[in-house]
Formats: sequence, structure tokens, C-alpha cells
Amino acid sequence: MGFTLTTAQLYSRATRLQVGARSGAKGFLEKIFQAGKQIANYFTWGNLRGFLIGAALAQIPTLVFSLSNLWSMFTSAAIELYYFDWNIPDDRIDQQAKARWSAYGGILGGTAGNALGFFACGIVPATSLFAFDERLASYVLREVSEEAFEELTFEIAYVIRMSLRNLARQTAGWMYKGARRWLKDPKNPIGGLLFGGRADEVREKWGASNSESWSFAQAVEERVEKIPSTFWQNFTEELIEEAIDACIEAGYVVANSIEGYYAQQKLGQTLSNERQRVVEVTPNRQNESEKFVLAGPESEVRGQLTTVLTTHQMVEDRDIGQFVGDTLDDYVRPRPFDGIRLKFALRSLKTPPYSRHGGSRLVKATVSLSDVSRASLDWDKLRFACGGPNGYLWGRWRAHAILTNGHPLTVYGGTSDEAEDRLKAFLALSTAEIKTISVTEEKKEAERLRNPKLYKETTRIYPAYVTIINRERTLSFDLGRRSRDGNFNDKRARFDLWRSVEPPDFDEKVRELLRRLGTGDTVVP
Repeated sequence: MGFTLTTAQLYSRATRLQVGARSGAKGFLEKIFQAGKQIANYFTWGNLRGFLIGAALAQIPTLVFSLSNLWSMFTSAAIELYYFDWNIPDDRIDQQAKARWSAYGGILGGTAGNALGFFACGIVPATSLFAFDERLASYVLREVSEEAFEELTFEIAYVIRMSLRNLARQTAGWMYKGARRWLKDPKNPIGGLLFGGRADEVREKWGASNSESWSFAQAVEERVEKIPSTFWQNFTEELIEEAIDACIEAGYVVANSIEGYYAQQKLGQTLSNERQRVVEVTPNRQNESEKFVLAGPESEVRGQLTTVLTTHQMVEDRDIGQFVGDTLDDYVRPRPFDGIRLKFALRSLKTPPYSRHGGSRLVKATVSLSDVSRASLDWDKLRFACGGPNGYLWGRWRAHAILTNGHPLTVYGGTSDEAEDRLKAFLALSTAEIKTISVTEEKKEAERLRNPKLYKETTRIYPAYVTIINRERTLSFDLGRRSRDGNFNDKRARFDLWRSVEPPDFDEKVRELLRRLGTGDTVVP
């Protein structure tokens, strides 16, 4: 008799009938296929277009309805007009417009690349997880989408601002060329009325390729340079420059103050419309005599309730006097120094007068150093610390050191190594040593991106002058500066470091600076 075996008698088939059919290769491939369909359905052009439009619309309120942004646009336009070359030829206007739009292509490509990177390396892998775990895929997709939306809204806002700025500049250039051609037309009677007897000369030279440039900034600078007195020339330069800078900063303060005021009013109105609550809190049920009563709008009470409970847990059954009575001020705040101190001033121009040239911004930098040794008061050593006659690269890298005397030392550089090396070059003049040091980078993001004056572009700066300050203790209550550690008297002298040779009276002034009050002795630390 032959042996007969049916498929139903197989152990694997019997087990499958009991627990149900498991998903095989076909089921797995079907899940992958379904995940691909979900990706294709989710990332249709309509969804992607809605995402980009939503990212752009999210930035419109801050671009249009922000007083600080409006003030920024106004000041930028005013500065453009102030430095604009009103004698610029038409072909150069077209070249500048073409160069701006060419640079805009790089910005637009960077934004598109950012979006493509998030899509290819973030959204697609997150969506493919639906084939394995839908809850995991939903969580990862939500996190990636939030990060992508935050990054792309910032990028798209920057692209919109640059496109509007380029469009405004191109429109202004086109209108200026048209207005100039209209005024230069011999048949136009208005040009003759405006230019008078110089009408023919203006028509011939205005906007010619070989004509000299003219701007309001250049006219003001030439007018200042014609002042015969060097004192009043420097006075006028600094007056104009600081007045413009202060006006711009004051405008930002006013705009931010108005926005903050209305935000507070809106918040107060929202809180006044909320339901008022009165809550009695007993942090410890075993001690019901200790209670706190909170009253106010519900949202405020909720926040204060958490603060009260947290504070109670921190200080419960603890002697708070150990914090209040401790002399933390002796450790946190360094004591006033008595000795020699240096204050270096550096500028982006080699020699005075220090003012803007060609529309470029004048960079000013200062470095303060304490506990300077007498041997360091040498002309060559002071100039060498500033980089010598060629200066050094200043920029966004910040080297910050805490010295053994408790005082800080901060130096900015164009690179991380430049900032650290320059800090150590200045520190070589002092008897103090480094206790801690850190080098950080100031990113061109947020407010530094919106306001270019806050960002430190890499610039070569040169030594301008140094002020030597000698502080010594005095027993007289009528002289010097009072402090908790006694009275101090400051003697100071300033020397120009931009000069190529040492001043003939440098050593004599230094010796006079280091003499003690009321004596002829020289202090040699």
C-alpha cells in the first residue's frame, strides 16, 4: 500500500490555519507599493504649491505690518539716495541691474536646493516608513515637516525681500533714465527753465560715459574737506556721521517701542476678557496653615500656580540665609584695578580723516587691556599688538578670555585663528594670564541678516591711536574717583599709532604719565 500525504496534513499548513496566514513577500511588496502611492498622492503639485504659498504668506505680516521693517526699508532707501551717483550713465545702470539679478539667481537656487534637500532626504524617507509603522511614520513626518516649514519660511521671506528690492531698484533706475532723457530733450521747455544758461552743457555732460560721478555723500565730503581748520573739519565729520547713526538707531527704538506698547495693550485686553479666578493653594497637606492665594485671569493664574509650587519645593525646610548672606559680590565682580591700562582704537582706514569713502562703511574697533607692564609701553610693541602698519583682519569671530586678574579681554577677527592670535598678541603686553578662553562665531541670521550694520563683515583694520591710563590710589578725598576699595586718580595720554615713526616726545610723555602724584618718582610696576 502506498503512502499518501495531502497538503492539509503538513505541519506548516496546520499552524497557518490556526494563527492565520502571515504576510509573505507579496504582502510586503504591496505595502511598499501602497506607501509609494501615498507619497505620490501627498506630494502632488497642488499640495506642494499650497505649502510654498503658505510659507510665503506666513511672512507677509512681518514684512508689511512691522514698523521696524518699514523703518528699515525707509532708511535703506534714504542711504541709497544719499550715495547714489546722479551722473551715472544709462549703460552702467543696466549693468548694475543685470549684476543684481545674476546674484539673485544664486539666492533663488540656494532656496530651491534647501527645499529639494528637505524633500528628498527628509519627507520621502519619512513617508516611506508608512510601509512599516504608521504611527512612527506620522511622528517622523510631522517633525520633519515642522522643521522644513520653519527653514523654508525664513528662506522664502529672504527671497521675497531680495526680489522686491531688486525690482524696486530696477524700476527706480528705469524711471530715472526716462526722466533724464525727458529733461535733456531740447524740445522740453522745463529743462531750459531748470538749467537756465547751462542747459546745453547739462544736456551734453549729464549721464555721459566720461563724466565725473556726483552724489550727495560726495558733495558733503568735499564741502567738509574745504574747511580750513582741521579741528572743525574733524568735528563736522563726526557730527554728521554720528547724527545719521543715532537717527537710525533712535528710529528703531521708537518703532520697537510702539510695537511693544500695542502688544502689551493687546495682551492686557485679552487678559481682561478672560474669566477671573481666585485659587487657594496648599502646597503641603500636612501643614494646612501655609496657604497661598492667587487671583487674576485664568491663564495668568495657571502660570503662577506652577511657579509657586516649584519655588516652594526648592526652598521648603531650607535656610535661605545661606544664599542671601553669602558674599557673592566678592567672587562675581572683579575689583577695580590700579595700574596701567591701554585702550586701543582701530579703524578701517590707514590714516585720518576717518570717514566713509566711496559709500563704504567705516569700521571702528576698540580693545581694552589692564595690568600692563611698564616694559610694554614701547612704540613698536604697541603697533605690533595691533598688527603693525598692515593691521589685521577683523570680522565675525569673537575671542573672549577671562584673565587671572578677573577682567575680560575681547577681540574680534576675520577667522577663528586670527581672533585668537590677535587676543594673545594684545595679552603679551599685560602681566595677566588667560584663565578661560572661548572663540565663537556671530551668525548672519535673524536681526543680523535684516540689519546689515549689526553684522561684522571681514574687514582689514589698522591701528589708529592708543590711550595709556595710569590709575593709582590716593588718600585725598577731594581727588580721584571714589569706590568701595578707596579713591583712585587717573592720568592718561593719547598717542597716534597710524604714524609710521615714533613721536619725538613719546618717552617723555610716558615718564610724565607714570610719575606719582605730588612726587617726582616714576612708577615701575
